[in-house]
Amino acid sequence: MRISNKCDLFEEVKIKLASQGFKVVNQDQNQPWGGSLLIEESQAEKFARIYFSGKDLEQERHRVVKPKILVVAPGKRIAWQYHLRRAEIWQVLVGKVGVVTSDDDVLGAIEHKDAGEWVYLGVSKRHQLVGLHDWGVVAQLWQLPEDGAQPSDEQDVVRLESTKGTYLI
Repeated sequence: MRISNKCDLFEEVKIKLASQGFKVVNQDQNQPWGGSLLIEESQAEKFARIYFSGKDLEQERHRVVKPKILVVAPGKRIAWQYHLRRAEIWQVLVGKVGVVTSDDDVLGAIEHKDAGEWVYLGVSKRHQLVGLHDWGVVAQLWQLPEDGAQPSDEQDVVRLESTKGTYLI
């Protein structure tokens, strides 16, 4: 898929999701790095079966929630960040993206991930998604403790660096 227009790409992703029976409950195309499409939470298990088939999602007895599609623009990046109460799983669906991870606040090297590759980001794992030469589309799930004692939301994000500027790729 070689699409240079963000609106067209979002529309194509929405059509694909609808054809699979998913309901998009929110979309955000206003991020400097691209944006996201949030899927109805009750469809998290179905989303996991389709986009994370064959992956062990039961690490540390977490439950999967917040199915989302991330769309990252060429040369852009999400904030260098981590989460206090949730783990995340990413599956590259379209394109090639860069993923930066670290156990501390120092940016690591960019690992290139192709469509079909996935990344597990444990609680407190520093991470950043980077757009490379074309648009990248990534499926994302949050994992929370089974007991629900530590709910997570967007306030759970600790941003170490903003998304301003572009990444040298």
